[in-house]
Amino acid sequence: MFPKPGSEFSMISKAEIFGLRIDKSEIRPGVDIADLILKKCSEYGLDIEDGDIIVITSKILSVALGRLYDLNSVKPSFLARLLSRFFKEDARVIELILREGEPIGVIPVLKIERLLHLFERYSVSNEQRRKALARAPYLFLVKTKYLILTDAGLDFSNVPPGYCTLPPKDPDEVAKEIMLEIQRRTGRKVAVIITDTEFEISRFGSRDIAIGCVGITPVSKKFGAPDLYKKPKFGGVDLIADAIASMAGLLFGQTAESTPVVIIKGLNIPRSHEGIKDVSYLRINRAMIRVILFLILLETLKLKLLLSLARLFGKYK
Repeated sequence: MFPKPGSEFSMISKAEIFGLRIDKSEIRPGVDIADLILKKCSEYGLDIEDGDIIVITSKILSVALGRLYDLNSVKPSFLARLLSRFFKEDARVIELILREGEPIGVIPVLKIERLLHLFERYSVSNEQRRKALARAPYLFLVKTKYLILTDAGLDFSNVPPGYCTLPPKDPDEVAKEIMLEIQRRTGRKVAVIITDTEFEISRFGSRDIAIGCVGITPVSKKFGAPDLYKKPKFGGVDLIADAIASMAGLLFGQTAESTPVVIIKGLNIPRSHEGIKDVSYLRINRAMIRVILFLILLETLKLKLLLSLARLFGKYK
C-alpha cells in the first residue's frame, strides 16, 4: 500500500526509458549519429527535453567513425603470429588487439568451460555454444587508453562475416561532440553516455558499462554524507554512468534487437563535464599505483599471518 499523501515518504520517483530501433542499413561509415538520433526521435514522436540522457552503444559509433575492420586487410606482425600459435586465435585479430593497447592478462574461456560447463545452461543450443566458444577460446584483458577491456573491446557481433569493430579511440570526446550537436540543434541540455558490453569477473554473465560520458557526473560525490541516522556514510560514490548503462542495456539487448540508442527521462543527476577518463584508476601515476598495490599486499599478508596464528592456537576455525 502506498503511503498517505503528505507523509514523509509520499513522493514517488519515476524515470522513463525509450529505445530507438534503427535498421542496420541506416548505420554506415560517415553517418551523422546526432542527426540520426534526432530523426528517429521525430519519427517516433519523442521530444528531446532538458535533463534527458542519451545512451548509445559503441557499436554504431564504431561503424560511423570508420572503426570497422575487414580482417583480410589486416597484416599481422611477428608478435601477433607468435601469440596466435599459443592461443589458437586468428593472428589478424591479435594484431588489432595489440594496436589498441597492452595485454595484461588472459582468460582461458574454453578451458574453463570444459571444466565447469558455465555456458551450457545459458546457451540456445549445444551446437551454437560450441561454435561461439570456438571463435573465442581466450579473452585478453587489455589496458587501453584509460580502460581495461576484454580483447580491447574488439567485437564480431552484428557486423558482416569477416569484419569486426573496435570502440572509439576517445569515447568521452565522441560523447561530447554528440551532446554539443544535439544541444545546438534542440536548445536542450542533455547528457550522452557511450556503452560497451563486458563480462563480470565476480559472477557469471555480462552487462553494459559506460566507456564514455559527458553532461552528468559519472560517479556520485557523497562520500561521508550523513545517512538516515546522521552517521557519515562510507560510500556514496555510486557508479552512476555504469548504472545508467546497465539500465539501457535492458533495451539494447545483445543479439538482433536493433535498438542501439536509448533515451532516459526523469533521472535527476547533477550535470558535469567529467568523463569516464576522469574517474579511471589508469589515469593515476604508475609509481603511485605500485605504492598502492604494495600497501594492499602488505596488509593482506598481515591478515593472512594473523589468521594462520589464530588457527594454530585454535582460536579460529
